[in-house]
Formats: sequence, C-alpha cells, structure tokens
Amino acid sequence: MALCSLCLAQGPAPWRYDLRPGDRLVYSYTFRREVRGDRAESVVEARYRTQVLIAGVREGMISAGFQRNRESAELLTYRAGGKDKLSSERPNFEKRMQARPSQFSEAMEFNAAGEPRYSWEVSRETSSHLLPALHEIELLPAQAAKPGDRWYAMDLLGLQFEWVGSETVRGKICYHVKGTGSDGSITLSYWWSPESGVIERIDLEGTYGVPAGTSHEHAQLELESRTRDETLGSWLSKSETRLGALEALLLSPSVSMSVDELSAGIDGNALSAQRLALAVAARRHLQLPASVVNTLRGSPDPEIKSLASEVIGPRTAAGPTSDCVRVIPKKSEAPKFGTLFRVALPEKEGERIPYFLRIPLTYRGDHPLPLLIYLSGGAGFGLDGVNTASDALVGTNYLVLYPQAGEFWWKPEVAARLDAALRDTFKEFNVDRDRVYLAGFSNGGTGALYMAELWPQRFAAVVSLMGAGQCNEDVQKMLPNLANVPLLFVHGDKDPIIAPDCSKVTDEAIGALRPRAAPQLRILPDREHDITLTSDDGLTLPFLKDKARDPFPKRIAARIPDLTFPRQYWVEVLEKKGGEAELNAEIKRDNAVEIRSRDVKRLRIYLRPEMFPQAGPVRVRWNGKQVFEGALRDVCAAAGADTTGDPKLDFADGKELAVP
Repeated sequence: MALCSLCLAQGPAPWRYDLRPGDRLVYSYTFRREVRGDRAESVVEARYRTQVLIAGVREGMISAGFQRNRESAELLTYRAGGKDKLSSERPNFEKRMQARPSQFSEAMEFNAAGEPRYSWEVSRETSSHLLPALHEIELLPAQAAKPGDRWYAMDLLGLQFEWVGSETVRGKICYHVKGTGSDGSITLSYWWSPESGVIERIDLEGTYGVPAGTSHEHAQLELESRTRDETLGSWLSKSETRLGALEALLLSPSVSMSVDELSAGIDGNALSAQRLALAVAARRHLQLPASVVNTLRGSPDPEIKSLASEVIGPRTAAGPTSDCVRVIPKKSEAPKFGTLFRVALPEKEGERIPYFLRIPLTYRGDHPLPLLIYLSGGAGFGLDGVNTASDALVGTNYLVLYPQAGEFWWKPEVAARLDAALRDTFKEFNVDRDRVYLAGFSNGGTGALYMAELWPQRFAAVVSLMGAGQCNEDVQKMLPNLANVPLLFVHGDKDPIIAPDCSKVTDEAIGALRPRAAPQLRILPDREHDITLTSDDGLTLPFLKDKARDPFPKRIAARIPDLTFPRQYWVEVLEKKGGEAELNAEIKRDNAVEIRSRDVKRLRIYLRPEMFPQAGPVRVRWNGKQVFEGALRDVCAAAGADTTGDPKLDFADGKELAVP
C-alpha cells in the first residue's frame, strides 16, 4: 500500500499491460447459471482453464490467442412443475455436453492499454448474453486515472466503469475497477496489477430475461500462473494450447512460423485444429505436406474439404456474377473470422443498426458463399440466434446473419432494420445471391415467413421452426407471395405456446396456391416449444443444402399492403389506390407477359431475355389491354453501380407502365 501511495504522490501513470511474445497466462474460470421460470428452474456450473498465449508484437499491437478448455460441467438443480427432476434430466444434460465442443478459441490484436483492434468473438464456450463482454484482456482507462474516476469502455453491455480503489489479490497490489449497467442488473469487476502488468481476477455477474424466465449468471476468472519465453512450437504440440495458437497465427500473418510447426499442429482427430491449420496455410499461401492435405480432402467436413483443396491449388477467383461485361467489384478479405458484432448505417438519418455476422474460415472475398439469415425467438435478440445456431453451423461454409429485432419480427420498422443489415452484408461481403436462405424459430419462425412475403425474390428457401404461420394476421394477408419459395415447417406436436396446427394449416394453404415446389411439413413427436437450429432433428440444413433461387419465375402472385417494399421478383408497384394492391403476372409461351391487378395504378417490370421462351420482341398485356410491344434493351446498359443491388434482378430492362 505504501508503494501504491508513493506512485500516486508522484503523479498517476497510464495503465499498461506488460506482455511480450512467449508469455502464457493460465486462468481458472468458473461459470454458474441459475434459470428460474414459471414452469422450471435449473442450476448449472461449469469449470474451465483458460490459456492466454502472446504470439507476437508488431508496431505496438499485441497478438494473442485464447483457448478456454472445459474441465467439467454439472447440472446441480432441475425442478419442473414444482417437482425434483434432477435424476431424469441429468442424462439429457450430459448428452448435450458431450455433443458440444469442450474447447473454445479466439484471437485478438490489441494495444498496450488493451484496446482491441477488431470485434471480439460473440459465440462463446457456453450460451450467454453476458459472456461476450468478458475477456482476459480488458480495456484499461485511456488516460492516467485516480480512484473515483469513471469512463465508458467498448463492450456489448454498455457498462460504465469506475476505479474503486486498491486491493490485494494473490499477494499483489491491484487496482479494482467496477463496471455497472445502466439499470444495475449487470456488474463486471477486474483487478489489474501494476506489479505484474496483467489482470489478476475478473468477476462478472448479471441477470436478464430469457424465454424460460430469468437467467442469473456469475463468471469468475483468477490468474493461476504466468510463464515467459515459451515457444510457438510447444503451444502447437499441446491440445490445451493448440487452438489458441492457431487462432493467433490466422489473425496475425506477421507472426512467424514454419511449415513443420503448422503441420505438427494438425491433430489427427481434432477437426477444429484441422480447420484452423488449413485456414492458416491458405491465408499465407503455404504448401503443407501433400500426404497430409490429400487425407484431409477426403474429410466429410465441408470446411476442411474446401480448405484442403485450396491449399493444394488455390481456387480460381469467381468471374462476374452477371452475364454483363461490367464486372461486379471483388470484395476484400475479412481480417477476422468467427461470429462478430457489426453495425449498419441506415440510408436515412437514424440510429445505427446492430447485428452479428458469422464469417466462415473459407471466406476469401473473391468467391461467393451462401448466406443464411437466422431470426431468433423470444424478444428477437441476435445473441439468442447465435447461441441456438452456432453448434449446428460448425464446419459449414455459410455466412450467417443474425439480425436484431428486440420485439416482434412482423413489423415494417423491424423489416427496415433487417433490410439495412442485409444490404450492409451484401456491400461488404461476396454473397451468392442465388443461395440466400432464411430461417427462424418461434417469434423468428413467424418472422421468417413475414420477411419472405416482403422479399420472396431474395430467398432460395425458407424454414419456419415453431412459427405461427397464417395464425398471424400479418402473415396471412400476404400468404400468396410465398408461392415461388421452397418452404419447410417444423413443429413439436406438444407445443403449448404456438399450436402445431398453425404450421399445418399454413402448409395446406400454400399447397393450394399451386406453388413452384410443394412445402414440407414435419411434426416432431413428444416435442414442446424447444425447436431451434441446433435441436431440429437435423432437418433445416439438409433442406437448404441444394436449394437455389429462381429469380425469374414464370408466375407471380402478390399482395402488397403498402409501398415500403413494393417489389416482387420482376414486378414493382409504383403507385396504388387505397387499400391492398393485388396482382398476378405470368410469362406466356408466345413471349407475352399477362398482368392482372386490383388497386394498382402504375408498375415497373424488369425484363431480361432469359425470362422468355424464344428470342424476339415481347408483348405486355395489362388487364386485357396491350401496354407494350417491342424488343428489349441491352440489360447491361440499364445496370447501376450499386454493389448492394441484385446482379440478376437489377441488371434488367425496366419498363414503367400505367394502368390502361
């Protein structure tokens, strides 16, 4: 304490981490969750050992890999309907734990004050709204601080931090910093030592609402040991540090390594290590031993297979995504992989729009990948989507967008936010626009149908898990818009919240519309309201796998309540009378376009030669009267430079028509 007082008397100095290449920090880590609701309550406790590996330093930026190894997980309490059900539920819990990876890894570059260069990974070692804000390297105050000073840090919880004072932890004088949420329901404290230059202890505690009731969580990390001058090779040779080291190598190409060291990091049975090592080799253009790579090319894991093929011979960059001479600009590579927090800017003035995006290891920017949009249940929080999908998506090539609703999905203002997040993704990433998929559960299952009704031309297939379908009035009134979209409905036969009949009657109603593909309905026996992407009996991803969009269906049936989103495939309503606009459009064998409508005053149709059965002029008849006849203009001449636009639907001859 006397030393601390002397330092303060001489003037406070900025807080800094004392970290250099070869440092390894080991933390013991306990996580406890108590969930209490009207129907059930449970208590779970898990223990981890965290490895923090300092892989390199360049231009003031420290590169670190993090690996959190689960050592135990136990269901301590489980009561349902007021009765103790622990003995019957514990086997189910243990089965779920065995199915989940026991190791979680990520990497980050940060400066000496702990300021991260990129977004942290939000898909963590266990599902939680709080853990994405917990890191072994916390952001220290930007300027020299004194007890009582307050500041805000960059985190997902919006905490305000305060230097509480000095305390002794593990025999060291530490500065105790406490962060508190605006409503006091969340606190995060850390104890940073000016003596060791690292955090000695971290406590995170908070309460928040979940669909089952209320979740109270407590996480505690304590520094066990610190060693210096370890080698990258030693980290790659051990299972408890291998993934963290590979993550650092992937994020920071400046960290030197040999091909032999990387090859040694590929464990014969660890798919996660194989993925990361191949991704490092692909990003650095390294040639791994042919025997190793050829073996991995036969892996059933799609990410490993794709990465192994790339290492043997780099893939050819995809050409233009349109048949026009104008080339769609190449997208840049992603600096960081994983599920990250992002923000989209609205087209007009307004609040920024948060969302999460999963970037797979196979993403390069010169080759399009499929995109899955996943809408969460409950209050529509993006983190609930991440937590209920991450395990199912391991090893897949999907970009995954997790938007944020914070309310019901079937509202125009929520659709506008999703539209902004989707356009932001199209702008920044190379998305295969013919393989964009939409899925959701509960609130999100209903929302998936609603969003597909607004923009059926965007999606190759849609999955509604436990959605309300046409039991929801907003979905019911636009149901004909789904006739060209392949659909899968999944519901539990004992769902007490959204009746399975809602999926059944929606399936029947769409089947009566003469859809392009008959919808599929699966009612799962003995299941309640508990079906998500990770618990759907493996139905969603196989259903989506081979689906590709038809951007130019021969028949379109559309109901458009307002003109916020007025386009359906190649028809756009520009002006309507009062009420709901309805139209049916069909391309005939004689190159004629037949349109019949109600309450529509002006249209724009987008035509391309491949839409028609034969070459030559086309005719357009609207409500029985001819409104156009002639040849199509060069579709490339009509194309705009907007990189968020659809390379097929927007590269077209647009014709504006008035009702005859």
